[in-house]
Amino acid sequence: MNSNNSVYVRMMVDVLKRKEKILQQILEQTKEQEVILKQEDVDYDRFQEHLDEKGRQIDELNQIDEGFDALFKKVEKEITVHKKNYLTEIVTMQKLISAVSDLGLRIQALEAQNSERFKIYLASKRKQIHDYHVNSQTASRYYQNMANSHRPEQSYYFNEKQ
Repeated sequence: MNSNNSVYVRMMVDVLKRKEKILQQILEQTKEQEVILKQEDVDYDRFQEHLDEKGRQIDELNQIDEGFDALFKKVEKEITVHKKNYLTEIVTMQKLISAVSDLGLRIQALEAQNSERFKIYLASKRKQIHDYHVNSQTASRYYQNMANSHRPEQSYYFNEKQ
């Protein structure tokens, strides 16, 4: 067993553990967003903070994936040829990959639900804005009509007839 390859394989295990930890954090952020979106009065700033943090974590995941791929390319041949020498690490990696995949699916499902909730939230905000504009225009027209309908000579004429 080549010591460099052995180090690379252990690094791959560590990378997968780090990936699992980050995905756990992303899942927690996504659950927090779910709680925010379920509230009557959505705290958009708090929602955005979680979104920004998830963005940073996803960037980190992308870097981790690139590092894992680079390590795998270095040791792929060695692992394939000498599978028995790396059996413990391979089993550990398989378990971690399974856990990572499970977390990814859970995050995707929750993201889909949150996306629908967010669409409903946006639709209600659009309706509020539309209703505000309609009410504002109606009030503006009313005041304009009232201002135009009053003529000083009408008041005088009305008072003279009595």
